[in-house]
Amino acid sequence: MANESGYQVASRRAAEGLSVAIAGRIEIGNVQRLRRELTDLLDGDCDLLLDLSQVTYFDSGGGALLLQLRQALGALGRRLIVTESTPDIEGFRDLLDEKFLLTEQPPPPPKPGLIVRLGQSALNLRQGLREIVAFSGEMVIGLIEAALHPTKIRWRETWDYMARSGQDALPIVALISFLMGLITAFQAAIQLQQFGADIYIANLVGLSITRELGPLMTAIIAAGRSGAAFAAEIGTMKVSEEVDALAAMGLDRTRFLVTPKLIALVLMLPCLTLFADLVGILGGLMVANVGLDIPAQVYFRQMALYMDYGDIQLGLTKSVVFAILIAAVGCLRGFQARGGAESVGRITTSAIVSGIFAIIVADAVFTVLTHEW
Repeated sequence: MANESGYQVASRRAAEGLSVAIAGRIEIGNVQRLRRELTDLLDGDCDLLLDLSQVTYFDSGGGALLLQLRQALGALGRRLIVTESTPDIEGFRDLLDEKFLLTEQPPPPPKPGLIVRLGQSALNLRQGLREIVAFSGEMVIGLIEAALHPTKIRWRETWDYMARSGQDALPIVALISFLMGLITAFQAAIQLQQFGADIYIANLVGLSITRELGPLMTAIIAAGRSGAAFAAEIGTMKVSEEVDALAAMGLDRTRFLVTPKLIALVLMLPCLTLFADLVGILGGLMVANVGLDIPAQVYFRQMALYMDYGDIQLGLTKSVVFAILIAAVGCLRGFQARGGAESVGRITTSAIVSGIFAIIVADAVFTVLTHEW
């Protein structure tokens, strides 16, 4: 079938579908007319087989034509298959990355079922538990060796980590602790004033700050600062293969990377907790003195009557456990880094979330075990 547009179209029925051979020029000026002719030829549920071996000219208009035909046939559940073409057309289609027009695209893989997902989760959990147990063993051995051979500890790096996790955290710890003491005292004052028990605000602030809020808020701050920093540092070394280089040189990664961080945080977090207790109590004193007209000496005397060193000791014991958890989680997540910079960001976030979760769980265990203390 000849026309005046520079091309010829010949069609025939085949077992595979409708076979159409096009000869001549396929260009921007005639593709709309050619598309209408091809659309008129299509009837019934059949595929379109295109023979472009006799095409003498093919430009971007022809590429747009192939795309439009494929989309229209795909909406009807049919296929467009280019059976033959010229090297120029193949080069044009390769340039546009349209090789998919030759064959049918494979269907997307089916989503795994519930049983498969549960099994994969169980395998991931088992692998995670194995890594936790193995790393815990490495950390305990590293601490024993540090206790037996303190001269082998990298004290220079340990002092540096102590400064970063302790001294540098003082401003944020002071601010958060002061606000927590102030908020706790303010909320308690609203209720205690109804019963004329204003003086007991000292008891409530002192016990809540020293036993719970002081160590807990300090540990959460440390998880966000030190835990994330540990994970990012080790993760960067892991993806840059520095950790593998240490192993290749026969050096213990725990002694070089984990022990200084763990010792620094175990020494600094109790100090930060004591500082947080003091600032939090001063925040409660501000509310008691300004809002309830309770003198400072009365406030501290009432607190001393109902508090003892056991309350402070409990908070310090929690802080030591929290420090071990924060350092362990941060270092473990760092060693789990895989790939590039994206992995470092992911494991840093995971270190913060996992560290805070471990802190909350440990605090709940302490609360259950010491509820009669």
